[in-house]
Amino acid sequence: YQRKMGVAATDVRVMELQHRWASCSADGTLNFHWKCMMAPLRMLDYIVAHELAHLIHKHHTDAFWNTLDKVMPDYRERKEWLRVNGAGMDL
Repeated sequence: YQRKMGVAATDVRVMELQHRWASCSADGTLNFHWKCMMAPLRMLDYIVAHELAHLIHKHHTDAFWNTLDKVMPDYRERKEWLRVNGAGMDL
């Protein structure tokens, strides 16, 4: 997704993030909750693309969602799956 979006993370970390799937630091580091590895690959793709979009747009503006839509047109369904099923993964 980095190539598709024309961005590059400066670093990637896997850690405890409490109630978040992932985050994007101001320095371009992408942080992923260690429980992401339990998510279906399709959902993990969404989480990664979502955080990469934050390298372009810091906030969840229309421009952010448009950027994500360009590389993942079904992001809404994936986002909804996480909303419904994510709690069952104990996040």
